[in-house]
Amino acid sequence: MAAQAPAIHERHVPENINKKHKQALGMQDRIALVITTAIGTMYAVYFFAIFMAGWMLWQGVIAHHAFDPFPFAFLLFLGNIVQLLLMPLIMVGQNIQGRHAEIQSDEEYKTTMTSYKDIEHILLHLDSQDQEMLRQTKLLNDLLTREAKLREAVIK
Repeated sequence: MAAQAPAIHERHVPENINKKHKQALGMQDRIALVITTAIGTMYAVYFFAIFMAGWMLWQGVIAHHAFDPFPFAFLLFLGNIVQLLLMPLIMVGQNIQGRHAEIQSDEEYKTTMTSYKDIEHILLHLDSQDQEMLRQTKLLNDLLTREAKLREAVIK
């Protein structure tokens, strides 16, 4: 006979991992995630490119007397400060996003395994039904063969 279906309480019930992950975030995690998400866009790249181009144009072409006596030294200093501040923050944000991906992966694995077990149970059930149908078909054929022989015997 086919294997028994798992009881309802033994089955994995899929969860909304986005909600679960969001509830687990603290205030600092939320701030890091917002900044990481904002910095990780093309708009941030455009902003920094325009800022750098604007600074260089202002210093080199537009202003007759540049406020930065050393060409672009202060710009490089600002760039380094931004990099030093954003690197750890982006790493924290990536760790948070990585945790979310791990939770999502675990949830998908559990759901896939539950589906696999369900499919396996269905296939076993179908196989047992096939066996029963073959048995009944053989019985019907045997009955029809006996009936045909009885009719032939009655006719003779």
